[in-house]
Amino acid sequence: MRKWSFTKPLLFKLTSLALVVTLLSVGVTTFFVARFARDTLQQRTRTDLLTDAQIIRLTLAEEPARLREQIMSLATVSERMLKVVDASGEVIVDTTEPGLSSEDLIAVEVVLEDGCTLQVAIKDDEITSIFGGLVRGSILIGILVAVAAIGVAYLLNRAIANPLRDLLTVVRRLQEREFGRKVLVQSTDEIGQLGKAFNELSETLEELFFTISDRQGTLDTVLSSMDDGVVAVNMRREVILANKAAADLFHLDSEAMLGKNQFEATRNEELSRLLEKTMDAKDSFSQEMRLRPGSERTIAVTSSPLEDQHGKIQGAVAVMRDMTSLRHLEQMRQQFVANVSHELRTPLTSIKGFVETLLNSDLNDKQLAARFLGIIDTETDRMIALINDLLDLSRIESGKQSLKKDPVDMKKVFDEAVLLLQSKADAKHVTIENNMYSPVIVEGDEKLLKQVALNLVDNGVKYNTEGGRVWIEAEQGLDSVEFIVGDTGLGIATEHLDRVFERFY
Repeated sequence: MRKWSFTKPLLFKLTSLALVVTLLSVGVTTFFVARFARDTLQQRTRTDLLTDAQIIRLTLAEEPARLREQIMSLATVSERMLKVVDASGEVIVDTTEPGLSSEDLIAVEVVLEDGCTLQVAIKDDEITSIFGGLVRGSILIGILVAVAAIGVAYLLNRAIANPLRDLLTVVRRLQEREFGRKVLVQSTDEIGQLGKAFNELSETLEELFFTISDRQGTLDTVLSSMDDGVVAVNMRREVILANKAAADLFHLDSEAMLGKNQFEATRNEELSRLLEKTMDAKDSFSQEMRLRPGSERTIAVTSSPLEDQHGKIQGAVAVMRDMTSLRHLEQMRQQFVANVSHELRTPLTSIKGFVETLLNSDLNDKQLAARFLGIIDTETDRMIALINDLLDLSRIESGKQSLKKDPVDMKKVFDEAVLLLQSKADAKHVTIENNMYSPVIVEGDEKLLKQVALNLVDNGVKYNTEGGRVWIEAEQGLDSVEFIVGDTGLGIATEHLDRVFERFY
Protein backbone atom coordinates (compact mmCIF):
# COMPACT_ATOMS: atom_id res chain seq x y z
CA MET A 1 0.00 0.00 0.00
CA ARG A 2 1.26 3.48 -0.83
CA LYS A 3 2.28 5.59 2.18
CA TRP A 4 1.20 9.21 2.22
CA SER A 5 3.73 11.60 3.80
CA PHE A 6 3.64 15.34 4.28
CA THR A 7 6.84 16.30 6.08
CA LYS A 8 5.97 20.01 5.77
CA PRO A 9 2.36 20.97 6.56
CA LEU A 10 0.53 23.22 4.19
CA LEU A 11 0.39 25.95 6.88
CA PHE A 12 4.18 26.01 7.00
CA LYS A 13 4.38 26.14 3.21
CA LEU A 14 1.80 28.92 2.95
CA THR A 15 3.42 30.93 5.75
CA SER A 16 6.88 30.49 4.31
CA LEU A 17 5.70 31.46 0.86
CA ALA A 18 3.83 34.49 2.20
CA LEU A 19 6.85 35.61 4.23
CA VAL A 20 9.27 35.15 1.36
CA VAL A 21 7.03 36.98 -1.10
CA THR A 22 6.25 39.76 1.40
CA LEU A 23 9.82 40.29 2.52
CA LEU A 24 11.11 40.10 -1.03
CA SER A 25 8.47 42.57 -2.20
CA VAL A 26 9.07 44.95 0.71
CA GLY A 27 12.83 44.67 0.34
CA VAL A 28 12.83 45.33 -3.38
CA THR A 29 10.30 48.13 -3.01
CA THR A 30 12.26 49.71 -0.14
CA PHE A 31 15.48 49.47 -2.12
CA PHE A 32 14.14 51.20 -5.16
CA VAL A 33 12.00 53.70 -3.24
CA ALA A 34 14.89 54.59 -0.95
CA ARG A 35 17.21 54.98 -3.86
CA PHE A 36 14.72 57.16 -5.68
CA ALA A 37 14.04 59.17 -2.54
CA ARG A 38 17.76 59.68 -1.89
CA ASP A 39 18.33 60.84 -5.46
CA THR A 40 15.31 63.10 -5.24
CA LEU A 41 16.42 64.60 -1.91
CA GLN A 42 19.91 65.19 -3.19
CA GLN A 43 18.59 66.83 -6.35
CA ARG A 44 16.15 68.98 -4.39
CA THR A 45 18.87 69.93 -1.91
CA ARG A 46 21.18 71.00 -4.73
CA THR A 47 18.38 73.09 -6.21
CA ASP A 48 17.80 74.77 -2.84
CA LEU A 49 21.54 75.33 -2.38
CA LEU A 50 21.78 76.81 -5.86
CA THR A 51 18.94 79.21 -5.05
CA ASP A 52 20.64 80.19 -1.80
CA ALA A 53 23.93 80.71 -3.68
CA GLN A 54 22.27 83.07 -6.16
CA ILE A 55 20.74 85.11 -3.33
CA ILE A 56 24.07 85.25 -1.50
CA ARG A 57 25.86 86.29 -4.72
CA LEU A 58 23.46 89.21 -5.15
CA THR A 59 23.88 90.16 -1.52
CA LEU A 60 27.67 90.13 -1.79
CA ALA A 61 27.56 92.26 -4.96
CA GLU A 62 26.04 95.15 -3.05
CA GLU A 63 28.97 95.50 -0.64
CA PRO A 64 32.03 93.67 -2.01
CA ALA A 65 34.32 95.36 0.55
CA ARG A 66 32.58 93.56 3.38
CA LEU A 67 32.94 90.07 1.77
CA ARG A 68 34.41 88.28 4.76
CA GLU A 69 32.01 89.84 7.25
CA GLN A 70 29.01 89.16 5.06
CA ILE A 71 30.03 85.53 4.45
CA MET A 72 30.33 84.86 8.14
CA SER A 73 26.96 86.50 8.83
CA LEU A 74 25.15 84.75 5.96
CA ALA A 75 26.57 81.39 7.01
CA THR A 76 25.06 81.85 10.45
CA VAL A 77 21.69 83.02 9.18
CA SER A 78 21.30 80.47 6.34
CA GLU A 79 22.76 77.51 8.28
CA ARG A 80 24.90 76.84 5.24
CA MET A 81 28.61 76.32 4.97
CA LEU A 82 30.06 79.00 2.71
CA LYS A 83 33.41 79.14 1.05
CA VAL A 84 34.94 81.77 -1.31
CA VAL A 85 37.96 80.99 -3.47
CA ASP A 86 39.70 83.55 -5.72
CA ALA A 87 40.71 82.98 -9.29
CA SER A 88 44.14 81.69 -8.26
CA GLY A 89 42.53 79.05 -6.04
CA GLU A 90 43.37 80.72 -2.75
CA VAL A 91 40.65 80.46 -0.10
CA ILE A 92 39.46 83.90 0.94
CA VAL A 93 36.94 82.80 3.55
CA ASP A 94 35.62 79.36 4.64
CA THR A 95 32.96 78.51 7.19
CA THR A 96 33.08 74.75 6.57
CA GLU A 97 33.40 72.70 9.72
CA PRO A 98 36.90 71.36 10.23
CA GLY A 99 37.53 67.72 9.30
CA LEU A 100 34.85 67.52 6.63
CA SER A 101 35.88 66.43 3.14
CA SER A 102 34.09 67.01 -0.12
CA GLU A 103 32.59 63.46 0.13
CA ASP A 104 30.85 64.53 3.34
CA LEU A 105 29.19 67.50 1.70
CA ILE A 106 26.53 68.35 -0.81
CA ALA A 107 27.71 71.56 -2.45
CA VAL A 108 27.04 73.90 -5.38
CA GLU A 109 29.24 76.66 -6.76
CA VAL A 110 28.56 80.02 -8.45
CA VAL A 111 30.96 82.58 -9.85
CA LEU A 112 30.91 86.05 -8.29
CA GLU A 113 31.30 89.27 -10.26
CA ASP A 114 34.94 89.67 -9.24
CA GLY A 115 35.83 86.25 -10.60
CA CYS A 116 35.86 84.49 -7.25
CA THR A 117 33.94 81.23 -6.73
CA LEU A 118 31.30 80.89 -4.04
CA GLN A 119 30.59 77.38 -2.65
CA VAL A 120 27.41 76.78 -0.68
CA ALA A 121 27.23 73.38 1.08
CA ILE A 122 25.49 71.35 3.74
CA LYS A 123 26.54 68.10 5.40
CA ASP A 124 25.44 64.90 3.66
CA ASP A 125 24.41 63.29 6.99
CA GLU A 126 21.23 65.28 6.92
CA ILE A 127 20.19 63.42 3.79
CA THR A 128 21.41 60.20 5.36
CA SER A 129 19.27 60.85 8.43
CA ILE A 130 16.20 61.41 6.30
CA PHE A 131 17.05 58.30 4.27
CA GLY A 132 17.51 56.22 7.44
CA GLY A 133 14.11 57.27 8.70
CA LEU A 134 12.60 56.24 5.41
CA VAL A 135 14.29 52.84 5.57
CA ARG A 136 13.16 52.31 9.16
CA GLY A 137 9.65 53.16 8.17
CA SER A 138 9.82 50.70 5.29
CA ILE A 139 11.11 47.98 7.60
CA LEU A 140 8.26 48.64 10.02
CA ILE A 141 5.81 48.46 7.16
CA GLY A 142 7.44 45.18 6.05
CA ILE A 143 7.03 43.70 9.53
CA LEU A 144 3.38 44.72 9.64
CA VAL A 145 2.81 43.27 6.17
CA ALA A 146 4.60 40.04 7.18
CA VAL A 147 2.37 39.70 10.25
CA ALA A 148 -0.63 40.30 8.02
CA ALA A 149 0.69 37.68 5.58
CA ILE A 150 0.99 35.14 8.39
CA GLY A 151 -2.58 35.88 9.37
CA VAL A 152 -3.73 35.46 5.78
CA ALA A 153 -1.77 32.20 5.53
CA TYR A 154 -3.46 30.94 8.68
CA LEU A 155 -6.88 31.79 7.30
CA LEU A 156 -5.99 30.12 3.99
CA ASN A 157 -4.85 27.07 5.92
CA ARG A 158 -8.22 26.86 7.64
CA ALA A 159 -10.03 27.38 4.37
CA ILE A 160 -7.87 25.04 2.23
CA ALA A 161 -5.57 22.81 4.28
CA ASN A 162 -8.13 21.53 6.78
CA PRO A 163 -10.58 20.35 4.07
CA LEU A 164 -7.65 18.81 2.23
CA ARG A 165 -6.60 16.95 5.39
CA ASP A 166 -10.15 15.64 5.74
CA LEU A 167 -10.04 14.62 2.10
CA LEU A 168 -6.69 12.86 2.66
CA THR A 169 -8.13 10.99 5.64
CA VAL A 170 -11.03 9.73 3.54
CA VAL A 171 -8.63 8.74 0.74
CA ARG A 172 -6.64 6.65 3.22
CA ARG A 173 -9.87 4.98 4.34
CA LEU A 174 -10.68 4.21 0.72
CA GLN A 175 -7.27 2.57 0.40
CA GLU A 176 -8.34 0.31 3.25
CA ARG A 177 -11.68 -0.31 1.48
CA GLU A 178 -13.71 1.66 4.02
CA PHE A 179 -16.26 3.19 1.68
CA GLY A 180 -18.59 4.62 4.33
CA ARG A 181 -16.51 7.72 5.08
CA LYS A 182 -17.51 10.97 3.36
CA VAL A 183 -15.91 14.40 3.05
CA LEU A 184 -17.76 17.08 5.03
CA VAL A 185 -18.78 19.78 2.53
CA GLN A 186 -19.20 23.20 4.20
CA SER A 187 -18.86 25.60 1.27
CA THR A 188 -19.83 26.02 -2.35
CA ASP A 189 -16.44 27.23 -3.56
CA GLU A 190 -13.86 25.14 -5.40
CA ILE A 191 -12.92 23.24 -2.22
CA GLY A 192 -16.56 22.44 -1.54
CA GLN A 193 -17.09 21.36 -5.14
CA LEU A 194 -13.98 19.17 -4.87
CA GLY A 195 -15.36 17.50 -1.73
CA LYS A 196 -18.75 16.94 -3.34
CA ALA A 197 -17.15 15.49 -6.49
CA PHE A 198 -14.97 13.23 -4.35
CA ASN A 199 -17.98 11.91 -2.42
CA GLU A 200 -19.69 11.08 -5.71
CA LEU A 201 -16.51 9.41 -6.94
CA SER A 202 -16.33 7.41 -3.69
CA GLU A 203 -19.87 6.11 -4.21
CA THR A 204 -19.07 5.17 -7.79
CA LEU A 205 -15.89 3.40 -6.68
CA GLU A 206 -17.83 1.53 -4.00
CA GLU A 207 -20.39 0.28 -6.51
CA LEU A 208 -17.66 -0.60 -8.98
CA PHE A 209 -15.60 -2.38 -6.31
CA PHE A 210 -18.47 -4.58 -5.16
CA THR A 211 -19.52 -5.26 -8.75
CA ILE A 212 -15.99 -6.36 -9.62
CA SER A 213 -15.76 -8.35 -6.38
CA ASP A 214 -19.01 -10.16 -7.17
CA ARG A 215 -17.88 -10.90 -10.71
CA GLN A 216 -14.49 -12.02 -9.48
CA GLY A 217 -16.13 -14.24 -6.90
CA THR A 218 -18.39 -15.76 -9.56
CA LEU A 219 -15.43 -16.24 -11.90
CA ASP A 220 -13.36 -17.86 -9.13
CA THR A 221 -16.25 -20.17 -8.26
CA VAL A 222 -16.74 -21.17 -11.88
CA LEU A 223 -13.02 -21.69 -12.48
CA SER A 224 -12.52 -23.67 -9.26
CA SER A 225 -15.51 -25.92 -10.01
CA MET A 226 -14.39 -26.68 -13.56
CA ASP A 227 -12.96 -30.10 -14.32
CA ASP A 228 -10.99 -28.56 -17.17
CA GLY A 229 -7.76 -26.76 -16.42
CA VAL A 230 -7.53 -23.08 -17.37
CA VAL A 231 -4.26 -21.15 -17.74
CA ALA A 232 -3.99 -17.55 -18.99
CA VAL A 233 -0.76 -15.73 -19.88
CA ASN A 234 0.02 -12.11 -20.79
CA MET A 235 2.18 -10.81 -23.62
CA ARG A 236 5.27 -11.18 -21.41
CA ARG A 237 4.48 -14.91 -21.29
CA GLU A 238 3.74 -14.72 -17.56
CA VAL A 239 0.93 -16.76 -16.01
CA ILE A 240 -1.82 -14.37 -14.84
CA LEU A 241 -4.52 -16.95 -14.06
CA ALA A 242 -4.56 -20.66 -13.21
CA ASN A 243 -7.48 -22.58 -11.70
CA LYS A 244 -7.26 -25.53 -9.34
CA ALA A 245 -7.76 -28.12 -12.08
CA ALA A 246 -4.77 -26.72 -14.02
CA ALA A 247 -2.63 -26.65 -10.87
CA ASP A 248 -3.59 -30.28 -10.13
CA LEU A 249 -2.64 -31.28 -13.67
CA PHE A 250 0.87 -29.93 -13.22
CA HIS A 251 1.11 -30.90 -9.53
CA LEU A 252 1.50 -27.29 -8.42
CA ASP A 253 -0.33 -24.74 -6.31
CA SER A 254 -2.37 -22.29 -8.39
CA GLU A 255 -0.94 -19.32 -6.48
CA ALA A 256 2.60 -20.60 -7.04
CA MET A 257 2.03 -20.60 -10.82
CA LEU A 258 1.10 -16.90 -10.96
CA GLY A 259 3.81 -14.60 -12.25
CA LYS A 260 5.98 -17.42 -13.58
CA ASN A 261 6.97 -17.87 -17.19
CA GLN A 262 4.54 -20.15 -19.03
CA PHE A 263 7.15 -22.88 -19.60
CA GLU A 264 8.52 -22.62 -16.07
CA ALA A 265 5.00 -23.04 -14.67
CA THR A 266 3.84 -25.91 -16.92
CA ARG A 267 7.08 -27.60 -18.01
CA ASN A 268 5.31 -28.43 -21.25
CA GLU A 269 7.08 -27.26 -24.38
CA GLU A 270 4.18 -28.15 -26.69
CA LEU A 271 1.77 -26.08 -24.60
CA SER A 272 4.17 -23.12 -24.62
CA ARG A 273 4.51 -23.31 -28.41
CA LEU A 274 0.71 -23.47 -28.78
CA LEU A 275 0.28 -20.34 -26.65
CA GLU A 276 2.99 -18.56 -28.65
CA LYS A 277 1.26 -19.56 -31.88
CA THR A 278 -2.08 -18.27 -30.58
CA MET A 279 -0.65 -14.86 -29.66
CA ASP A 280 1.32 -14.52 -32.89
CA ALA A 281 -1.52 -15.62 -35.19
CA LYS A 282 -4.27 -13.96 -33.09
CA ASP A 283 -6.42 -17.03 -33.66
CA SER A 284 -7.71 -20.08 -31.76
CA PHE A 285 -6.10 -23.52 -32.05
CA SER A 286 -6.73 -27.02 -30.68
CA GLN A 287 -4.18 -29.74 -30.12
CA GLU A 288 -3.83 -33.01 -28.23
CA MET A 289 -0.52 -33.58 -26.43
CA ARG A 290 1.23 -35.51 -23.70
CA LEU A 291 1.23 -33.85 -20.29
CA ARG A 292 4.94 -34.60 -19.99
CA PRO A 293 7.42 -36.23 -22.37
CA GLY A 294 7.06 -39.98 -21.93
CA SER A 295 3.97 -39.60 -19.74
CA GLU A 296 0.86 -41.75 -20.24
CA ARG A 297 -1.40 -38.79 -19.50
CA THR A 298 -2.90 -37.06 -22.53
CA ILE A 299 -4.50 -33.61 -22.55
CA ALA A 300 -6.61 -31.88 -25.20
CA VAL A 301 -5.83 -28.15 -25.31
CA THR A 302 -7.84 -25.34 -26.89
CA SER A 303 -6.07 -21.97 -26.84
CA SER A 304 -7.63 -18.61 -27.71
CA PRO A 305 -6.28 -15.04 -27.75
CA LEU A 306 -7.14 -12.61 -24.96
CA GLU A 307 -8.28 -9.23 -26.32
CA ASP A 308 -9.10 -5.95 -24.63
CA GLN A 309 -12.15 -3.83 -25.47
CA HIS A 310 -10.28 -2.30 -28.40
CA GLY A 311 -9.38 -5.67 -29.91
CA LYS A 312 -5.72 -5.48 -28.93
CA ILE A 313 -4.13 -8.81 -28.01
CA GLN A 314 -3.29 -8.94 -24.29
CA GLY A 315 -2.25 -12.59 -24.06
CA ALA A 316 -3.75 -16.06 -24.49
CA VAL A 317 -5.85 -18.53 -22.51
CA ALA A 318 -5.61 -22.32 -22.71
CA VAL A 319 -8.37 -24.73 -21.65
CA MET A 320 -7.02 -28.22 -20.94
CA ARG A 321 -8.98 -31.43 -20.59
CA ASP A 322 -7.45 -34.65 -19.29
CA MET A 323 -8.14 -37.20 -22.02
CA THR A 324 -6.30 -40.10 -20.35
CA SER A 325 -9.43 -41.85 -19.06
CA LEU A 326 -11.25 -41.33 -22.34
CA ARG A 327 -8.37 -42.75 -24.36
CA HIS A 328 -8.19 -45.68 -21.93
CA LEU A 329 -11.91 -46.26 -22.37
CA GLU A 330 -11.52 -46.18 -26.12
CA GLN A 331 -8.77 -48.78 -25.85
CA MET A 332 -10.96 -50.87 -23.57
CA ARG A 333 -13.82 -50.60 -26.06
CA GLN A 334 -11.59 -51.84 -28.83
CA GLN A 335 -10.47 -54.75 -26.65
CA PHE A 336 -14.08 -55.39 -25.69
CA VAL A 337 -15.16 -55.63 -29.30
CA ALA A 338 -12.29 -57.98 -30.00
CA ASN A 339 -13.11 -60.17 -26.96
CA VAL A 340 -16.83 -60.28 -27.74
CA SER A 341 -16.07 -61.20 -31.34
CA HIS A 342 -13.81 -63.99 -30.12
CA GLU A 343 -16.36 -65.26 -27.59
CA LEU A 344 -19.12 -65.31 -30.22
CA ARG A 345 -16.97 -66.76 -32.98
CA THR A 346 -15.97 -69.82 -30.92
CA PRO A 347 -19.48 -71.30 -30.45
CA LEU A 348 -20.53 -70.23 -33.94
CA THR A 349 -17.51 -72.00 -35.41
CA SER A 350 -18.33 -75.10 -33.37
CA ILE A 351 -22.00 -75.03 -34.45
CA LYS A 352 -21.09 -74.52 -38.10
CA GLY A 353 -18.61 -77.41 -37.93
CA PHE A 354 -21.12 -79.86 -36.53
CA VAL A 355 -23.85 -78.69 -38.92
CA GLU A 356 -21.52 -79.33 -41.84
CA THR A 357 -20.66 -82.73 -40.40
CA LEU A 358 -24.32 -83.59 -40.12
CA LEU A 359 -24.99 -82.49 -43.69
CA ASN A 360 -22.17 -84.64 -44.97
CA SER A 361 -23.00 -87.72 -42.82
CA ASP A 362 -25.64 -90.40 -42.80
CA LEU A 363 -28.69 -88.75 -41.30
CA ASN A 364 -30.13 -92.19 -40.59
CA ASP A 365 -27.53 -92.65 -37.84
CA LYS A 366 -29.73 -91.28 -35.11
CA GLN A 367 -27.17 -91.80 -32.37
CA LEU A 368 -24.52 -89.70 -34.16
CA ALA A 369 -27.09 -87.07 -35.11
CA ALA A 370 -28.34 -86.86 -31.53
CA ARG A 371 -24.78 -86.44 -30.29
CA PHE A 372 -24.01 -83.63 -32.73
CA LEU A 373 -27.34 -81.90 -32.08
CA GLY A 374 -26.64 -82.06 -28.34
CA ILE A 375 -23.31 -80.29 -28.91
CA ILE A 376 -25.02 -77.69 -31.12
CA ASP A 377 -27.64 -77.17 -28.42
CA THR A 378 -24.94 -76.67 -25.77
CA GLU A 379 -23.04 -74.16 -27.91
CA THR A 380 -26.30 -72.35 -28.68
CA ASP A 381 -27.07 -72.11 -24.96
CA ARG A 382 -23.55 -70.76 -24.47
CA MET A 383 -24.14 -68.06 -27.09
CA ILE A 384 -27.55 -67.19 -25.61
CA ALA A 385 -25.96 -66.92 -22.13
CA LEU A 386 -23.21 -64.68 -23.53
CA ILE A 387 -25.71 -62.44 -25.31
CA ASN A 388 -27.86 -62.28 -22.19
CA ASP A 389 -24.78 -61.26 -20.20
CA LEU A 390 -24.11 -58.50 -22.73
CA LEU A 391 -27.71 -57.32 -22.54
CA ASP A 392 -27.64 -57.36 -18.73
CA LEU A 393 -24.35 -55.43 -18.75
CA SER A 394 -25.78 -52.88 -21.16
CA ARG A 395 -28.90 -52.43 -19.04
CA ILE A 396 -26.81 -52.03 -15.86
CA GLU A 397 -24.59 -49.38 -17.45
CA SER A 398 -27.56 -47.51 -18.89
CA GLY A 399 -29.38 -47.63 -15.54
CA LYS A 400 -32.24 -49.68 -16.95
CA GLN A 401 -31.40 -52.90 -15.09
CA SER A 402 -33.74 -53.37 -12.16
CA LEU A 403 -32.18 -55.24 -9.24
CA LYS A 404 -34.39 -57.20 -6.88
CA LYS A 405 -33.82 -56.75 -3.18
CA ASP A 406 -34.93 -59.87 -1.38
CA PRO A 407 -33.51 -61.58 1.73
CA VAL A 408 -30.86 -64.06 0.50
CA ASP A 409 -29.02 -66.65 2.58
CA MET A 410 -25.46 -66.42 1.30
CA LYS A 411 -24.43 -69.63 3.11
CA LYS A 412 -26.99 -71.50 1.04
CA VAL A 413 -25.87 -69.67 -2.13
CA PHE A 414 -22.22 -70.72 -1.63
CA ASP A 415 -23.29 -74.28 -0.65
CA GLU A 416 -25.03 -74.58 -4.05
CA ALA A 417 -21.95 -73.22 -5.83
CA VAL A 418 -19.73 -75.76 -4.03
CA LEU A 419 -22.13 -78.55 -4.96
CA LEU A 420 -22.10 -77.56 -8.66
CA LEU A 421 -18.28 -77.37 -8.79
CA GLN A 422 -17.49 -80.36 -6.58
CA SER A 423 -16.87 -82.74 -9.47
CA LYS A 424 -14.56 -80.21 -11.11
CA ALA A 425 -12.70 -79.76 -7.84
CA ASP A 426 -12.38 -83.50 -7.32
CA ALA A 427 -10.83 -83.85 -10.76
CA LYS A 428 -7.97 -81.52 -9.63
CA HIS A 429 -7.94 -82.93 -6.10
CA VAL A 430 -8.91 -79.46 -4.78
CA THR A 431 -10.70 -79.24 -1.45
CA ILE A 432 -13.53 -76.68 -1.09
CA GLU A 433 -14.40 -75.50 2.45
CA ASN A 434 -17.42 -73.32 3.27
CA ASN A 435 -16.59 -71.84 6.67
CA MET A 436 -20.02 -70.26 7.11
CA TYR A 437 -21.71 -72.49 9.73
CA SER A 438 -24.93 -70.53 10.10
CA PRO A 439 -27.18 -68.60 7.72
CA VAL A 440 -25.88 -65.19 6.61
CA ILE A 441 -28.82 -63.13 5.39
CA VAL A 442 -28.31 -60.14 3.07
CA GLU A 443 -30.63 -58.11 0.82
CA GLY A 444 -29.99 -58.50 -2.89
CA ASP A 445 -30.80 -60.09 -6.22
CA GLU A 446 -30.51 -63.83 -5.57
CA LYS A 447 -29.92 -64.75 -9.21
CA LEU A 448 -27.02 -62.30 -9.61
CA LEU A 449 -25.54 -63.20 -6.24
CA LYS A 450 -25.56 -66.88 -7.23
CA GLN A 451 -23.77 -66.01 -10.45
CA VAL A 452 -21.11 -64.03 -8.56
CA ALA A 453 -20.61 -66.83 -6.03
CA LEU A 454 -20.34 -69.45 -8.77
CA ASN A 455 -17.79 -67.36 -10.72
CA LEU A 456 -15.59 -66.74 -7.65
CA VAL A 457 -15.55 -70.36 -6.53
CA ASP A 458 -15.06 -71.55 -10.13
CA ASN A 459 -12.00 -69.28 -10.51
CA GLY A 460 -10.66 -70.57 -7.20
CA VAL A 461 -10.84 -74.12 -8.50
CA LYS A 462 -9.80 -73.41 -12.07
CA TYR A 463 -6.62 -71.46 -11.25
CA ASN A 464 -5.60 -73.52 -8.21
CA THR A 465 -2.72 -75.94 -7.96
CA GLU A 466 -3.10 -79.71 -7.94
CA GLY A 467 -4.19 -80.76 -4.44
CA GLY A 468 -4.89 -77.18 -3.43
CA ARG A 469 -7.58 -75.69 -1.25
CA VAL A 470 -10.45 -73.19 -1.65
CA TRP A 471 -12.11 -71.66 1.40
CA ILE A 472 -15.15 -69.39 1.83
CA GLU A 473 -15.58 -67.00 4.77
CA ALA A 474 -17.85 -64.14 5.82
CA GLU A 475 -16.92 -61.15 8.03
CA GLN A 476 -19.77 -59.21 9.60
CA GLY A 477 -19.40 -55.38 9.64
CA LEU A 478 -21.58 -52.68 11.20
CA ASP A 479 -23.97 -52.47 8.26
CA SER A 480 -22.42 -54.82 5.70
CA VAL A 481 -20.98 -58.28 5.20
CA GLU A 482 -17.67 -59.03 3.47
CA PHE A 483 -17.41 -62.41 1.70
CA ILE A 484 -13.97 -63.84 1.08
CA VAL A 485 -13.16 -66.61 -1.41
CA GLY A 486 -9.52 -67.57 -0.95
CA ASP A 487 -7.43 -70.23 -2.64
CA THR A 488 -3.89 -71.59 -2.69
CA GLY A 489 -3.40 -70.81 -6.36
CA LEU A 490 -0.86 -68.49 -7.94
CA GLY A 491 -3.08 -65.45 -7.48
CA ILE A 492 -3.43 -62.44 -9.79
CA ALA A 493 -0.27 -60.64 -10.87
CA THR A 494 0.05 -57.05 -9.66
CA GLU A 495 -0.03 -55.60 -13.16
CA HIS A 496 -3.44 -57.21 -13.80
CA LEU A 497 -5.20 -56.09 -10.59
CA ASP A 498 -6.48 -52.85 -12.10
CA ARG A 499 -8.12 -54.76 -14.94
CA VAL A 500 -9.96 -57.40 -12.91
CA PHE A 501 -13.34 -55.73 -13.48
CA GLU A 502 -12.88 -55.07 -17.19
CA ARG A 503 -15.38 -56.78 -19.47
CA PHE A 504 -14.31 -60.25 -20.60
CA TYR A 505 -10.82 -59.82 -19.14
